[in-house]
Amino acid sequence: MSENALPRKLNSAQAASRRFSDAARDYDHHARVQKHSAQHLGQWLDQMLPVDFNPKACVDVGSGTGFLTEHLLNKFPESAVHAVDLAEGMLTELTRKYPTERLHTHLLNGEELAVEHLWIPNHSLLISGMCAQWFGNIEEAIRRWLSVSNTVAFSVLLDGSFQAWEVAHEDTGQTSGLRPLPCDDDLQDIMNALVAEGIAASTAHHTKNFLDHHPDGLSFARSLRAIGADQPRVNHTPVNLRKVISALGEACTMNYHIGFYYLERP
Repeated sequence: MSENALPRKLNSAQAASRRFSDAARDYDHHARVQKHSAQHLGQWLDQMLPVDFNPKACVDVGSGTGFLTEHLLNKFPESAVHAVDLAEGMLTELTRKYPTERLHTHLLNGEELAVEHLWIPNHSLLISGMCAQWFGNIEEAIRRWLSVSNTVAFSVLLDGSFQAWEVAHEDTGQTSGLRPLPCDDDLQDIMNALVAEGIAASTAHHTKNFLDHHPDGLSFARSLRAIGADQPRVNHTPVNLRKVISALGEACTMNYHIGFYYLERP
């Protein structure tokens, strides 16, 4: 790693922390797809886990204001629940919503989370909802998560999302500032590699499209800003947003292509 790379990574994390903290107060109102995706992950996880599964502890990585944390608190009433997020504002809102001694918050970057940061009993569950698309190296993050917990389930926003937004930029001869997203094939390769290495014993996955309707493109852009998810790709040149919004028309539907992944340690 070059001497300049580390400060850039740190600055990016700090900027993300500020954006998401600023968005915490109104996050629940604007994060419609994030909430529906969390509900789907929770329902799918209920199908994947044994009927008598009773973890000694649970971890929610990138907890935000607690869409998945709430599920863990309700599903496993005897388990300690650890919420991990890099935005202090999100954790503040989370503890306001769920004032229980069973909830423990950790101001940490979920990508860096490893056993040395959070030691919990071996029989545990780690989940993460629509957080990993912000990571620089998803594979290394998953490996670290498996050092924390023997059961891991997560969702991630995938390549192929926001097609109408991308097409509107292409139609106007411009390049979208949306960050590049991981693809499902690469994540399947990671999971297969973990099984081949004996790090994971079993895996499962599927993808699902969620639709979010907006009166116009400006509404979509503002929705990203409202949840703190408006950071553009590196070295992005600002575009003529009026042209993009005009190309989208008076109403537009944005697709969120989301992958869901499940891993168990031997």
